[in-house]
Amino acid sequence: MTPMSDAAPPTVRSTSREPRYQPLVIVLTAAVAGILVDRFRPLPLAAWWTLATADLVLWTASRFDHLWLSMGRRLCCRRLRPSGDGSATAIPTSPSSPTSSSCPTSPSSATSSSSSCTVALLFGHVALLLAVAAAAGAWHHCRWYLFAADDLGCYARRKAQPVCVEAVAVESPRALPPRAPDPMQVTPASEGSRLAVDLVSLRNGATWQPASGRATLLVIGEPPSVEAGDRLRCFVHLSAPDGPRNPGAFDHAAYLRADRVRSQLHAKSPECIAAVEAGSDWNLWRQLQRVRSHSNQLLERYLDPRRAELAATVLLGLREELDDGRREAFLTTGTVHILCISGLHVGILAWALFGIMRRAPIPRGWAVGAVATITLLYALMVDTGPSVVRATILVLVACTAVWLGRRPLGFNSLAAAALVVLAINPADLFHVGAQLSFLCVAGLIWFATRRPHSDDELDGTDKTLDRLIMHNLSWPSWTMQKLRRSVIGLAEAGVVLWLLTLPLVLARFHVFSLAALVMNMFLWPLMLVSLLSGFGVLLFGTVLPPLGWLCGWLCDASFSLLEGGVNLGHRMPCGHFWRPGPADWWLWGFYGALGLALAFPRIRPRLRWCIALLGVWIAAGFSASAWRHDNSRLDCTFLSMGHGCAVFVESPSGRTMLYDAGQMGAPATGARTISEFLWDRGLTHLDAVVLSHPDIDHYDALPALLEKFSVGAVYVSPVMFAKENRTIKALRQAIEQHGVPVHEVRAGDRLWADDVCSVEVLHPPDRGIAASGNANSLVVAVEYRGRRIVLPGDLESPGLDDMLAGKPRPCEVLMAPHHGSRKSNSPGLAAWCKPRWVVFSGDGRWNLPEIDAVYRAVGGQSLQTHDCGAIRVQIDGRGVRVSQFVEPR
Repeated sequence: MTPMSDAAPPTVRSTSREPRYQPLVIVLTAAVAGILVDRFRPLPLAAWWTLATADLVLWTASRFDHLWLSMGRRLCCRRLRPSGDGSATAIPTSPSSPTSSSCPTSPSSATSSSSSCTVALLFGHVALLLAVAAAAGAWHHCRWYLFAADDLGCYARRKAQPVCVEAVAVESPRALPPRAPDPMQVTPASEGSRLAVDLVSLRNGATWQPASGRATLLVIGEPPSVEAGDRLRCFVHLSAPDGPRNPGAFDHAAYLRADRVRSQLHAKSPECIAAVEAGSDWNLWRQLQRVRSHSNQLLERYLDPRRAELAATVLLGLREELDDGRREAFLTTGTVHILCISGLHVGILAWALFGIMRRAPIPRGWAVGAVATITLLYALMVDTGPSVVRATILVLVACTAVWLGRRPLGFNSLAAAALVVLAINPADLFHVGAQLSFLCVAGLIWFATRRPHSDDELDGTDKTLDRLIMHNLSWPSWTMQKLRRSVIGLAEAGVVLWLLTLPLVLARFHVFSLAALVMNMFLWPLMLVSLLSGFGVLLFGTVLPPLGWLCGWLCDASFSLLEGGVNLGHRMPCGHFWRPGPADWWLWGFYGALGLALAFPRIRPRLRWCIALLGVWIAAGFSASAWRHDNSRLDCTFLSMGHGCAVFVESPSGRTMLYDAGQMGAPATGARTISEFLWDRGLTHLDAVVLSHPDIDHYDALPALLEKFSVGAVYVSPVMFAKENRTIKALRQAIEQHGVPVHEVRAGDRLWADDVCSVEVLHPPDRGIAASGNANSLVVAVEYRGRRIVLPGDLESPGLDDMLAGKPRPCEVLMAPHHGSRKSNSPGLAAWCKPRWVVFSGDGRWNLPEIDAVYRAVGGQSLQTHDCGAIRVQIDGRGVRVSQFVEPR
């Protein structure tokens, strides 16, 4: 035995958590900075390229300077040789040498030369990073701001106009199934399809003129027989994508513009689309679309129809197969990533392929090439979104590392994937899907290196000892030990990702999901089985039908359990809450500080200080939300609802009221518009909801709102529920289900009144009006500091005549009754209230010039939510201010 004194010193494991040198992270930071500058403070394209060129010249000069200083130091410095006693003796240069007079002869001059080299090298690195930032800004400028002069988006307007165009199909049509039955849906839901097309020409009279650009084509009815690459002649309506019309609304126009789509085409039937030339069968996208369509047919053959829709969404990216209700269940349980073709799907596919290839008698190079090729083709077949591109790049990096026999660096590989994503489309930097995808993977990389049993945390001796212990366990003990470690790892990773993504999820989706902490840990095994068996159906469904049936049965059962667990979590009491999220400045501060703490661990404060700083930052976010309310001002906002009505009133004391809540169309759309506005105001509670009358475009959004907001009371007229139909019955059931009291009010009642603000009911009278529901509309007047806002619903004669017979009520702002209908907007009403501003809440189809003249005669100014978006009225001690969310075109 070796004596202890002769034994090798024990290996000391470093506890440093400093990251390795990963240069692509720094390059990515520079590229992101350039894109951000161009989005919010754009420079001309020539300025970007000039900056990039100048920085490259500076970098080249710094490299030459660095090389010159290095060579000069080697040639001019005195060479040292060892003497006999071990010291160093300088060998002087010849006096006749032309460089002898400038040679450094002391350590200080050598140090100065070394410092010069370091400064030159650092200057070169900074110049190179600035060049990367300028190039990224220029590329973003080209993608976001520059379009061809004949781009179809140049002709598109918000109001649809008929056109005839020729275009090339980019993809096969995607079926849009009709919405799920909704008692609030009065218009029949129709099926349709959608596809992307590249424009070729536009007919101008009898001649065709060139056109370019990409557009989305929506076809009502059965999907047309079109494949990718076909040339189409389309008789359609052209319109521009609509931007946000209300505060807090999602910017659909910017979302499409990120893919360079600035126009939408709408065909009323499949007969409006004719294929004039078939595409080539050598088109790769055409073949991939055929594989995708065939795969969807296999899922429909081997799975239950309802599970086939879910499987097509998960495996093939056909998200249109699911209705809004099923998607919402995945959202509220924090499992919506299952529905999106993401890195999880690509990673599981690559993991399965690696397992198969490892056991197959195939050389390593061929096996790695097969894994990379299949993964790449799968990514091209499904939606190549940022998360798919990210996962594909990581798989390709892993394959390259395996082929070279090296280990990839986690954050460096992730930065490489991010650079590829931004090179394809720099606007993906602003997509929440891409942000969540990279955020989750970064969190997993950080977590993997800090697990107690991570390879990075064990040195060679510990690894050997751990393997020896596991090898000597019996198989039940070994299984339990592996299971215990897996469960603990999944739980810890789930908590880390939940905490990491919570602020961003709250800000963009307004869901605080406690169920996600539990659901993801239990659904991971089901998700793994579902994906593997689903891939088995796609692989064996055609060549080996018996094995395809077996995989189909397993896939159907696992997807059934998966969706059942999601629905159970969705119905779980206190499983999720709808809440307003933090502001963008708060997110920048939170994730920016987190990134700095990870990148520079030496400047990171102690844990207790980190917790204290986080608490201060959270308190700052809540305080900023509370400061939005001004207790010396009355706010009234007329939301842009299309043909519908929703008016939000907030008193100086903080009381809130919603007057009507609906629009003509899908109830979910109106509920989403109102919800986004209320969340943007930081609200989760409404003190009062006033329903003017029983027309569905004034109340169909209320049942969905009751799912997301608490309501103090609902106020209706005495005849609101006098005649019940299907929608009125559903409305009453929704109100009763949520335990909201219903109060009938009539002329003379006050909803609330304090020292300076009151809400008074002006109509209908106690007896009601023996006429239609419009004549019995609930009219309220909101008054503050002697200034009045009148909200009349759809009031028309004879109820209008009854109200005008009473005392005149001059007002500052009047909402035009019945969306601006001529029957309701008479000279008598204008003379009765003499408004300074008249707000038309509608879709702009009424004859506004004629009605505008009626109010202009009494000094009124007309505003339309159709043109101006949300219209905000503020009343305080200085008077009345009216602002609009969108500048009219």
